[in-house]
Order: sequence, then structure tokens, then C-alpha cells
Amino acid sequence: MRGFAARAPSRGVLRTWGLVLAVLSVILPALPLGPLFSQPPLPLAVLWAAYGWAAEDESGWRAPIALALLGLVHDQLAGGPYGLFVAIYLSAYLVGRILAVLMSAPNLVSLWGGFIGAALFTIGVAYLLARFGLGRNVSVLPYAEAAIITAIIFPLVRPLYMGASASLRPQVGSRR
Repeated sequence: MRGFAARAPSRGVLRTWGLVLAVLSVILPALPLGPLFSQPPLPLAVLWAAYGWAAEDESGWRAPIALALLGLVHDQLAGGPYGLFVAIYLSAYLVGRILAVLMSAPNLVSLWGGFIGAALFTIGVAYLLARFGLGRNVSVLPYAEAAIITAIIFPLVRPLYMGASASLRPQVGSRR
């Protein structure tokens, strides 16, 4: 009789759960489910996806198109101007791609530090765009709080968006 052996989920299963979590983080805050499902405290899982897809060298248009669509849905559900969350999510992807070229250490500290930098960058983007699109009296404090919560939780969810051997340096000739 064979004993019960727990197998780690495949990379595809983890990525699927990561995508589901990203979609839920866009949809749940718009539903009347109470303060636990608002942002904050609910993290912005799309930022995890943007950074992870960029670091995993998701070449082509799939990742940016998915991020733009999630941004449009978020803009619609949040009731803000169209393009705000699209720009935020695409800027997180762009920062992740830039860091992929600059950094090569695959340790958690550098991946987490890079994500914190990307999250802070998106707070700046949100501030500039919200101020431009909505006026001087708008506050991006709720977004900043959600981005900081998202950055703190990153090490716990990294496997959903990045492989175990993920480095921020794209590998030459890799096809994932």
C-alpha cells in the first residue's frame, strides 16, 4: 500500500490560481460584501500578476493585453476615469520589465525589493493621473494603502506569479 504523498501543484495550476486571484481582486471590491472585501484591505493582486508576468519574461502581447483589460474592468467598476487602472497596471508591468534587465539575483529579498519599488512607482503614477484627471482634491491614499498591503503580502503569493527559479533577468532564447 502506498502512503499518501502530497505533490506540489504544477506551474500551470499556480498560474491559473494567480489569474483568478487577480480577477477577484478587481471584481470583489465593487460588490456589496462589506469592508473586508474593499481596497484596502484587499490587496491589488493585479500588481502581483503584472510584476510576475514581467519578471517571468512574458514576451508578446498576452500579458499587457490581459492587464489592460483588467484595468478597464477596474476603471468601470470603480467609477473613475477610464485609463487610470490601465496605466497603473501597465506601469507595474513596465517597471517589472525594466527591473528584469537590471537585476539578476533570484533571491526573495531582491524580488521583494523590486516589487516594493514597482508598487511605490504605481502610487506615483496614480497620484499624477488622478490629480490630472480628477482634480487637486482627489486622494490616492486608499490606493496607496492597498499597494502597500499588496507589497507586504508579496512573498506569500510569489509562487502564484513567479516560478521557483524566477530571476529578474530574462533568459536568452527562453520560451515559456
